[in-house]
Amino acid sequence: MTHETVAPSSSSPPKRRRVLHLITRMIIGGAEWNTLYTVKLLNRERYVPFLACGPQTGAEGSLIEATRALGVPVMVVPDLVRELHPVKDGKVIGQLIRLYRATKADIVHTHASKAGLVGRLAGWLAKVPRVIHTVHGFAFTAPIPEWQKRLYIALERAAARWCDTLIFISPALIEEARRHNIGDPSQYVLIPSGIDLRMFRESPRFRDIKRRELSLNGEPVIGTIARIVREKGYESLLHAARRLKAKGYNFVLVWVGDGPDRPHMEALARELGVADRVVITGMRSDVPAWVGCFDLFVLPTLWEGMGRVFLEAQAAGVPVIGTKVGGVPDVVMDGKTGFLVPPNDPESLSEALERLLVDARLRQTMGQAAQAFVDERFSVDEMVRAIEAVYDKA
Repeated sequence: MTHETVAPSSSSPPKRRRVLHLITRMIIGGAEWNTLYTVKLLNRERYVPFLACGPQTGAEGSLIEATRALGVPVMVVPDLVRELHPVKDGKVIGQLIRLYRATKADIVHTHASKAGLVGRLAGWLAKVPRVIHTVHGFAFTAPIPEWQKRLYIALERAAARWCDTLIFISPALIEEARRHNIGDPSQYVLIPSGIDLRMFRESPRFRDIKRRELSLNGEPVIGTIARIVREKGYESLLHAARRLKAKGYNFVLVWVGDGPDRPHMEALARELGVADRVVITGMRSDVPAWVGCFDLFVLPTLWEGMGRVFLEAQAAGVPVIGTKVGGVPDVVMDGKTGFLVPPNDPESLSEALERLLVDARLRQTMGQAAQAFVDERFSVDEMVRAIEAVYDKA
């Protein structure tokens, strides 16, 4: 008997590239969900994902354990904090350099302003082969003193020189970068945040369950999902609610979330006489179920890099009301999937709310258009494939 000897193939499987994602805090928020979905859906035959974050948490809740449950190693960087801190910021650079070398990172992908600043500098110093930063928003767009705004712009300009690619989640953020000469346009890549469409397709079946939980008797639900901070526009919303109540409209405003300004929001609701119409659920892990009980969604935010919550509501077939700021006009089709109003304008906000409250047919039509709009443009799978294409250019 003869035996045929098969020579081993000269080609070996391509090396899996080690990708370390760095974010300031892994709390429940838009940038954090974006990061979680990226490490979850990266092609494991081609990439080995890691996640590093600072130790700070908050009332929003944490996504660290959810990330670990995916089998992704999570490392906490002791001195990575959200605030500018001369001592800790100096120490964290060394901590990150050691981390990059220990994980043998081929790609460092940073998220959020603070992690983006120190993470890119450390990547440049450590000579990481490829450093990428996703701009989820700019800190200098917040209502801060002029000197602080100039400092943040200068830091963003410097940090852009320490990375290869700048990913933006909305065209509005690209325009901000151009306006302030942050990075070179050759570095710019637009990749809108995606959402898990499957998760929000199931939202409507929870409608009756959540309405019973709220002890509702058929009142329309105006829903919001956000941190309770003034930047999210809760003051305008409560003033708009007072106008609606004065006109005799029956409704319940459900705010899903928590945050440092909750005591002020509750006090303002009492002062305006709408506390009986407002329910604050606190942080909840079952957000898709809550979206299912909304008749309409509203977030009168003062600034938003993109606003993934608008996408989540629309994916569930819920019409939305947002503000004409930041990236919101890129994710809400004014007059088709919802309405856009000026920020800090309770009168315009109450008029938009009134239009949807009184017209069930309009809510249905806009909700259907919203679902089709999100299906076509904002799949999380498409987002991750686009990110992989950026990685592959290295």
